[in-house]
Amino acid sequence: MLSATSLRPFGPSTLRTTVFLERRLRGHVMLRDQLLYDSAYSPPAKKASPFVHIYASLRGSLAIEGGAPVTGPQAYVLAETEFDRVLPHAAKFRSWGEPAMIVELRVPAADVRRPVGLRNGVLDLPTKVWDAYAALERTLTEAALHQVIVELGEAGVLSRDLTASVVTDEPERITRLWAVMKPLYEDLAVSASLKQIASLAGLSLRQLGRDLSELTRTFGLFGAGFRDAMRVLRLRAAVLLLSSPGGTPSEVARAVGYGSLDAMGRAFRDAQLPAPSVVQDAVRYPG
Repeated sequence: MLSATSLRPFGPSTLRTTVFLERRLRGHVMLRDQLLYDSAYSPPAKKASPFVHIYASLRGSLAIEGGAPVTGPQAYVLAETEFDRVLPHAAKFRSWGEPAMIVELRVPAADVRRPVGLRNGVLDLPTKVWDAYAALERTLTEAALHQVIVELGEAGVLSRDLTASVVTDEPERITRLWAVMKPLYEDLAVSASLKQIASLAGLSLRQLGRDLSELTRTFGLFGAGFRDAMRVLRLRAAVLLLSSPGGTPSEVARAVGYGSLDAMGRAFRDAQLPAPSVVQDAVRYPG
């Protein structure tokens, strides 16, 4: 398993994310202070995949489209079309808080043992699962994430085969490349070029291409490859920061590595998102 943490203050807001990569699952732990997530503006990955998402809100508020906000720990099983590749007909939701703490697990659909979809309602989880989530929030370690997976297996949410398959030690070629990629994630430097990464890793562009293809394939990164993964990460960070009560679209563009507001606008159009100013009006943090 691989992991990295990024911390990005932005005006009065803060975005902290920790990513966990494993061969059959991916985890994100997100602390969003005065930021609002609206799934209607989730930048889609280009490639469909047979995964679903266990989405747990530990702190903050969450409102399903057409419903009243709910606070306190709650968890849902989201279809891919409700999170990674949101479609117009899919149920939408918003989450926010001061702060909001979210744990999102992307797991194979075949390993899920509960009905999939927001409209199936909140998961009924035993205390042991919520205790494991609380420990993960405190420590943000790979061992703590693994314990969450174990407890979800014991609770009959995930297959026990998934918990038994977690790999703790990665081969040297993977850890070498991740040692270079990890600081880029920590700085949210998702605009780094392949040439820059190759130089940092001491690899030729050809060898880097092979290693990145293996990393993408092995750990099921977003979308159709490394470039698509970086595209999605940057867009998601931009949409979140647009919700901050203290920033402008131009400041967001600079914060996430676009050369200009026009460049971010083109990226939004390519992702079939409204213009950044329109998104900002729709997701501005309450109050």
